[in-house]
Amino acid sequence: MPLNKDQLLRYQILNACFKDTSRLYDINALTECCQKETLSVYGKSVSKRSVHNDIRLLQFAPYNVEFDDDLKKRHYYRYADTSFNLDIVSDLSNREKSVLHETVEILRPLCDDPESSTPLMQWMFMSLQQLVAGRPLADTSSCVIFENNNALAGMGNFNILLECIINRHPVTLRYRSFKSNSPRNINVHPYCLKQYNSRWYLIASPDKYKNIASYALDRILTVDIWKAPFRPSGVAVDSLFSDTIGVTITSSAKVERVVLKIDAARYPYVETKPFSEKQKIMDKDPQSVTISFPMRLNPELVSEILSFGGDIEVLEPASLRQEIARHVVSACNHYARVQ
Repeated sequence: MPLNKDQLLRYQILNACFKDTSRLYDINALTECCQKETLSVYGKSVSKRSVHNDIRLLQFAPYNVEFDDDLKKRHYYRYADTSFNLDIVSDLSNREKSVLHETVEILRPLCDDPESSTPLMQWMFMSLQQLVAGRPLADTSSCVIFENNNALAGMGNFNILLECIINRHPVTLRYRSFKSNSPRNINVHPYCLKQYNSRWYLIASPDKYKNIASYALDRILTVDIWKAPFRPSGVAVDSLFSDTIGVTITSSAKVERVVLKIDAARYPYVETKPFSEKQKIMDKDPQSVTISFPMRLNPELVSEILSFGGDIEVLEPASLRQEIARHVVSACNHYARVQ
């Protein structure tokens, strides 16, 4: 019987667990691993019964998995031979193979260009090529490790939010902010989903206001279709973030000229991972490099600057310099009390 996409993903996860010699996995640990990944990818939960059934089926043909008997008696699961690899091949129909082949050819011009493609795109492209060629996908997930917070809540709402964005449907969020103990309903017009610092955010406009706001997915309890006319953003949302670090955009935040003086030894990190694509060098000497770039001032920019510690100094604007100074003084006060 062909594997469905849920089973295929679970088998890939179980294969990695059964090969892992760094820890022991019982049924609860295996279910937890499957649960985290399946929630992240498909927004679905996994039952212990499903994982137990997977383990039972894998011990029969065509997989013929053999477990370490001593560990199995203690209710742990590991391959008897940890060099064994589960040969997982999804049974694709000719039509499915044809569609995949067409998809690979459509993506090829974009993914073959290192300037325009991302590591995630390249990994997905190579995985699709593996499927078209009929090769197993068992080990592709361990070839590249992407930053992903598997404990992040709220990812079950990702698909419905994406669908509403694409189809221009306003939604009602049941939302509980970090500053509130109780949730509230918010009607919003959704524009895009953005990831920052291992969290996902919905970028939307609340119905009673015309500003752009961000809502952390792990604070969204439920999502319902709100039957109202969709209100377009009026601006290209991606252009707003071209001069913004993170996801916070306030109505009063205008793009300002930021000037930073960076220790020469630390500058290579800023050169290879710039604050902005528009970053320019203003001055350079053996001790430091002074750069400038346009940017909206927000908490994420402040956090990014503070992460450089004493290797950076804000020269402009004055308001940002004062904000950084307040944080530094506050930190110094904390450590001044240490005996």
